Amino acid sequence: MIISIITSKIIMEHVIKFYPVGNADCTLIKLDNGKTIIVDCQILGDLTDGNGKQVVFDVKSDLLGELKKDSLGRPFVDLFISTHPHDDHCKGFAENFYSGDVADYDKDINKDEVIIEELWITPRGLKNSLSTPATDIRKEAKRRRKLYDDDVKFQGSTGNYLRIIGYDKDKEFDSRYCYVPGKLVTTVHSDSLSWLDIFIHAPFKEDVESSKQDDDKNATSIVVQFGFKIDGCTGYKSRMLMGGDAEYEIWQHILDNNTDEEKLKWNIFLAPHHCSWSFFNESSNKEEIKQSAETILNKQIGNYAHIVASANEIKNDDNNPPCYEAKQQYIDKLKTGSTHFLNTATHSKVGGIPQPIIFKINENGKTLKESTTLAGTSSISNPAPRAGQ
Repeated sequence: MIISIITSKIIMEHVIKFYPVGNADCTLIKLDNGKTIIVDCQILGDLTDGNGKQVVFDVKSDLLGELKKDSLGRPFVDLFISTHPHDDHCKGFAENFYSGDVADYDKDINKDEVIIEELWITPRGLKNSLSTPATDIRKEAKRRRKLYDDDVKFQGSTGNYLRIIGYDKDKEFDSRYCYVPGKLVTTVHSDSLSWLDIFIHAPFKEDVESSKQDDDKNATSIVVQFGFKIDGCTGYKSRMLMGGDAEYEIWQHILDNNTDEEKLKWNIFLAPHHCSWSFFNESSNKEEIKQSAETILNKQIGNYAHIVASANEIKNDDNNPPCYEAKQQYIDKLKTGSTHFLNTATHSKVGGIPQPIIFKINENGKTLKESTTLAGTSSISNPAPRAGQ
């Protein structure tokens, strides 16, 4: 008797999920090894139209379905990146993320609050004159910073890791909790990311200082490139460029300081500031496109790159953001045109409710996944079990 044994190959797969949150940002990255990253948040408590009908995607429920739980059953995210302190990037932080010593986490009082293992924040996010949501993040960041400042040997602990991205005036912050532009990050909370590299492009020292004088929080946005790797493959299988609300001057500073062209390449680009014209030029000048925008958009890889606009529906009107003229410029620069320009408000709907834009990354590169799930319940599959696990 001949017994045939069929073995199936386990496919490594990472996922990027852009939530539909209007003129705001909230993105989830989930690696094949289960590591998770949230970039900004916009989590609303009321999902209805005022008459009891759900019209907004339930981001919180979706996140709870995606994030792992620790040994005590508490949901956690490995890294939370607060790109800059504006409401549309941090609303709902206090209500949905745990602040304080994790030893004090009460599963009844703090039920469903997400523990942040490592928090990234800009220097501007530590200053005054902030909105209430941004102040909530600042309070947690300052609590963590004090742990380092009170103990010169402290290197971080569960729920207490911190990274300030940028400079303290003309010098760096304490190296135990600081990253500056040019840093390639491969670990979070002292644990290897394994299949992801994060390259920090900004904010720069001069932009942090000028932002204090002009109260321009956008200028301090964290700008990063995510490089996704797959076991058995050389190089990156996908690269994503994200920059909060960084405007054209910041992108020019990045170009002026960059020494590695590979760190500017992308096949997924999040349109800065919710598809605002400010990526291309001053809002008052729509006749000229700055060279920085041309150069960045020309860094797209291959013929199938995508640009995502996390924004309200983009209409041919005077709104900015989102800006119709900016959308047209993005489409014009994409090698595949309008089919690869995606708007979170309109790309996919179920029951009239916008659904997340989801990319899957495996050995074949990135693939756009069409959503077929019910509003607020879409799910990224958990990592497939690997040998020995």
